[in-house]
Amino acid sequence: MSKQDPNFNPETYPMLAEPRRDSKTQGPTPPPERPERAPRKRGGRPKGPPSTILNLRIPLDLLERLDRYLDHLEVQTGLKANRGMIARRAIDLFLETHAPAKRKSKNRRS
Repeated sequence: MSKQDPNFNPETYPMLAEPRRDSKTQGPTPPPERPERAPRKRGGRPKGPPSTILNLRIPLDLLERLDRYLDHLEVQTGLKANRGMIARRAIDLFLETHAPAKRKSKNRRS
């Protein structure tokens, strides 16, 4: 059957049927409702001193120790920390304790 056939019934072929809504008689279509958007996280670098990203390969056993420490810290303090925070703090403490002693100027005259 085709649309030109006098026995054609558009109700039996809903995809071929003409729309039932006549825009002239019913007015404009209201805009569809938009779902509420979740607040967007700000992108880019975090606030604070300038920084960069450092990719670091560490052994799995060291990573497990780090994760256990994070769990312990969360239970002990109630604060949520992440691997990056702990790694930054550990590097900072290591460098503070292992930095070479400041020497007096080399141009000492006796």
